[in-house]
Amino acid sequence: MIYKSFKIKNFKGIDGVVVDLVNSRIVTLVGLNESGKTSIMEGVHLFYQMIKGENLTTEQLNELRPKGIAFTGTVEISATLLLENGDKKKIEKYWKETLNKRNTLEFPTEFTYDYKFIFDLHTYKETKRTCTFLTKTKNSKRTLSETDNTNWKNLIAYIRSDIVPEILYYDDFIFQIPEKVCFVKTGVLETEEVSNSNNKTWQLVINDVLKAVDERMTFQNHVVDVWESDKDAASNRLSQMEKALDEKITNRWGDLFGKNKINFKEIKLDPEYTDGKLYLSFKIRTESKKEFLVKERSKGFKWFFSFLLFTEFRKKRTSNILFLLDEPASNLHSSAQAKILDALSELSTDALVIYSTHSHHLINPKWLVGAYICINENLSSDVLAGSLNLEERAKITAVKYFTYVGKGLGSDNVSYFQPILDRLDYQPSMVEPIPDIVILEGKNDWYALRYFEEIILKRAKKLNFYPGAGRDKLDEIIRLYLAWGKNFIVLLDGDDGVKSKEAYIKEFGDFVKNKIFTIKDALNKSVALEGLIGVMDQRVIYDSVFGAKSFDECKKKNPKKIKENLNYALNQLQLQKTEVSLNKTTKDNIEKLLDFIATKLKT
Repeated sequence: MIYKSFKIKNFKGIDGVVVDLVNSRIVTLVGLNESGKTSIMEGVHLFYQMIKGENLTTEQLNELRPKGIAFTGTVEISATLLLENGDKKKIEKYWKETLNKRNTLEFPTEFTYDYKFIFDLHTYKETKRTCTFLTKTKNSKRTLSETDNTNWKNLIAYIRSDIVPEILYYDDFIFQIPEKVCFVKTGVLETEEVSNSNNKTWQLVINDVLKAVDERMTFQNHVVDVWESDKDAASNRLSQMEKALDEKITNRWGDLFGKNKINFKEIKLDPEYTDGKLYLSFKIRTESKKEFLVKERSKGFKWFFSFLLFTEFRKKRTSNILFLLDEPASNLHSSAQAKILDALSELSTDALVIYSTHSHHLINPKWLVGAYICINENLSSDVLAGSLNLEERAKITAVKYFTYVGKGLGSDNVSYFQPILDRLDYQPSMVEPIPDIVILEGKNDWYALRYFEEIILKRAKKLNFYPGAGRDKLDEIIRLYLAWGKNFIVLLDGDDGVKSKEAYIKEFGDFVKNKIFTIKDALNKSVALEGLIGVMDQRVIYDSVFGAKSFDECKKKNPKKIKENLNYALNQLQLQKTEVSLNKTTKDNIEKLLDFIATKLKT
């Protein structure tokens, strides 16, 4: 099974949210603090707790309702899952071998389970559960719930307990890494050092590591309980676990940070056995064979160590595990946060991931299709000063990024990522290295100049080109850079761009006079960018992508398509890093333009 979507309504401050995982193995929840990101994750995790049979206390039930004094209504949390072929085989086997049924089952594609917690005047009344799984026996016109309700319920119970994927919720990975993890031999009385929750958490992780070596083994039975009777076997299993740790963590560390930046050689499990207790310590060994406890290392090291340990050995326990990561690495340096994106990408190959962030460093443009903008529509500065969940008027929603762009600002009128920056209230610091940029009219100019700069001219010092949304739609990015006090120039065509330049100077004043230029300013040529490319060279570029004599043929049959196809050809050549032979005149034109741009950026 794989999670398709979650629906949350009236849960804490959430007004109504649907989180869709179709076609997105990574979902990003973006928003400021108190915008409801954590509440959404808690709602998703609550679904898993409920479907696995956890009974909530009265106090826990009261935490579900919207805050106030007189909530009357229903808190609803539901999930829809998709069945995979392996799930159908397991259910069929259970149907025939456990329930002793002969009829063949016909399966739906989806499994939906819904929980409704009913309150009256803020008092919890009851919980209603509804399952939609319209399976039936072959050739039957009625569903199994209608013809054999008892065994349909048995099937649902089996799916809930054995097939619904695990959901793991981590509010961070700054775990209290113990100096020693304590186990006791079966039959020995547990003490507080064994039974405390942190020790139990790390016991489970160590057990996961052994299961990665041999899924038939448990750490309790095959290491702790045999230490006295067969220490050699137990020690050998620890060695195999160390090997697994190096394969999963040390090697992944090198992939993330580079092989030359690994400051340790291997991970060691240091055992100590006394009076029926086995103590295990995580250590790292350097090239010089010095050993250090992991808990003694830097905060960043401990974060990544815990993250890799708690995910690499859990993600394959069952298929399609869903990890909920609340503000991962939010307290680490921006360079470390950027590495988290690589780690999340790797994690998503075997698992699903929903993570929240209010850091622009933790937003991957490739994942925007699965991104949600989290909004508390009634969030005010007064609310921000306190706790969101104490406010009855909290109204949390989550809108898909592209929906937000379409309904909100309109993607043609703003920088592509501006809605993300707006929702994060982002502004760079005075020392943050925001690059100087050259704002171009659009993506076609971006492809062309990048191609000439990198492939044809092979200029050593690269410029930062920004593809605008059209020559008269550059206001937003200009405002941003003016507000930030960062350096930029605008380059417009030498024909129609002249009027646009005058309009921008009129709008922003004399301050931008030395920041907005046209090709006419640079080369005294009243042409668009493609006008700097000679006709013979346009033919070479065009034919290299569309085939020999394509340029001449298009010029005869549909001359209006020449410019569009030429831009596409430059696009493809730039993407493929393909160099073509061009005349000196064309190369000199572009070289002079790039020199002009570089000079103006410095002044």
